[in-house]
Amino acid sequence: MADYTWTSVLSIYVLMACFVVATAAFLVRAIRSGAVADDEAPKFRMLHDDEPCGRER
Repeated sequence: MADYTWTSVLSIYVLMACFVVATAAFLVRAIRSGAVADDEAPKFRMLHDDEPCGRER
């Protein structure tokens, strides 16, 4: 009977390392594109969307 403990542990560590690298890559990409630069802007933009367009009913 073979011992597959090292194989399974190593494969899980490789999988976790891939997740960490992918998460870091997506975080760097989001920071560089400016997606997380100004997190207060959307709520102020929603406030200005409700302004009347000139004619009211």
